[in-house]
This record gives sequence, structure tokens and C-alpha cells, in this order.
Amino acid sequence: MKNKKAFKPVEFNIYIVTVVIPLVCIFFSVRCATPKKRILNSRSNYIYLSHTRLQTNDSIFKKIYDLDLNLYDMTLLGGDLGVATFEDSIIHHLDKVFDLKNKNTLWSIGNHDNTSNENFKKFTNKNKFHYYIKDGTTFITINSQDSLSSIVGEQKTMFFDILNTLQTKNIVILSHKLIFMDQHPVMDSQINQICNGPKGICDYCHNSNNFQSEIYPKLLQVKNSGKTILWIGGDLGARASKFEYIDKNGIVFLGNGFWFMNKNNQILLLSNYKNEIDYKFIAIDTLIKYQNSKYINSLFFK
Repeated sequence: MKNKKAFKPVEFNIYIVTVVIPLVCIFFSVRCATPKKRILNSRSNYIYLSHTRLQTNDSIFKKIYDLDLNLYDMTLLGGDLGVATFEDSIIHHLDKVFDLKNKNTLWSIGNHDNTSNENFKKFTNKNKFHYYIKDGTTFITINSQDSLSSIVGEQKTMFFDILNTLQTKNIVILSHKLIFMDQHPVMDSQINQICNGPKGICDYCHNSNNFQSEIYPKLLQVKNSGKTILWIGGDLGARASKFEYIDKNGIVFLGNGFWFMNKNNQILLLSNYKNEIDYKFIAIDTLIKYQNSKYINSLFFK
């Protein structure tokens, strides 16, 4: 008489996974864990926050604490988060508020944030010049401080390398200074009315730079290849809280920031749906009052 076939452990494991577990889940109405896959048609929302500093270094603009940052897929920081951001009195607090080491928190440093790249990386796990790909979009953080508003040297080389090898349709570029306004036929005359830092030569000024002569031609080349480009500057708040300019080639230039003593502070939200980027400015008080995912999504319904 033949021996009965042994019930192998592998077969037993397959039986458990394919038969027993599904039945148990059904019986107890339990949702079994399955690997999460991003739904291509899902909407991703991003919040932009800049110039959150006060005149003291113990906290930040109080309304930031009323925002639920968990509602957003990314937090984009435009700089000048504290008076002296990397002092111990504030940097650890900022980390608790913004989760600085989270890969979905990006930060383009301002003059109040300036520090060595090593120290910046210690608190953020990122370099001051950094790029990150998410949701079919390449996000690039520009250091507009170390070279007085110009993009030069290694940063320029890396920036151009990224633009030359883009695999995404959308590009969102973050800088503290609105360096794109300098020497522009329309925007240049608005710098002293819009930006916190005036035209001039100093660490907090909007210095004359190489944007129009060297950076814009490269952006135009990328734009003409079918890409969507948004460049956001964060040195706003004291004079104006928002800025928007779409040039004749369809490149979008935005600015946003807070000043804690003003009552008309605006906030910039971005939304990515079906790989199309849209943006809205909204009063921060309104956003705080109605904030939930349904309301945020409704801002972008067409």
C-alpha cells in the first residue's frame, strides 16, 4: 500500500494565505491589509507657508498653529521661518511644527534661515539645494541667499542637470527671494511695492542677478518641450501677501508670505489632479475656519 502524500509546509502556508485568511476576514468583516497603490486620478494637495517669523525668536505667527498640516500631501516652506531660525531657541520648535526631516517637507531658505549646508542637513536630511519627485512633479528648492540672489557655480550646474533630464510633466521651483522679478520689463518696477526686501545689495535685498540672462532661457527651453513650470518666492508679507504673474510663454511666477501684524494674510494652496497643477490664494482665516479635505478639494473644482 502506498504511503499517503505528506502535507508539505509550503502547501500549508499557501492554503492559509489563499483560503483561511480571506474566509476569516469575510466572517469578521475585517478589511485585510493589502499593498497601497497610488490611484493615478487621485488629488494631492500642497500647502505653502513663508515668512512665519515674529520679531522675537520664541515662536511663530500664531495662526500657523491653527492649520491642520496633516490635510496636505506636502508642506512647502518659503523661508524666514524664525528671526534667527537655527538658534536652539526656535529650531527644535519649528521641527515639531513642520516635521522638517519629512521627505514631503521642503524648505527654500531665507536670510533669517541662513546656515551652513551641513547644519541645514542636520535638521532636515536635505541639502539647501534639493530636488524631490512626487505625484508626477519635480520639486526644486533653490538657495537664493549664498550668492546674493544669483544661481551660479555648483547650484547652477545641478539645476541645469535636473532640467536637462526631467522625467515629469510638472516642475515647481521654490526660492525665498523673488529673483525672477529682477530686470523683468513688468515685474522689476514692482519689487519695492511687493517684496519684503527692497532692490539693493545686501543679504536681505532683492539683488541684481542672472535670472533673465541665464536662468530664464533654460526655463523657456523646458517650457517649450511641453512642461508646466511654477516658480514660487517667499519673501512677502510685510507689503503684500500674494503675487501672481503669468508671462506670455505660460510660465507661472508666484509669491506668498505672512506678516504677523497684518490682518489680510493670504495662503497659497496647490493641487495636483490627473497630473495637472492648479493653485489658489485664500485668506488664512477662511482656510482655518473651513479646513477639511472636502473643502480644500472644492477650491479646485471647475
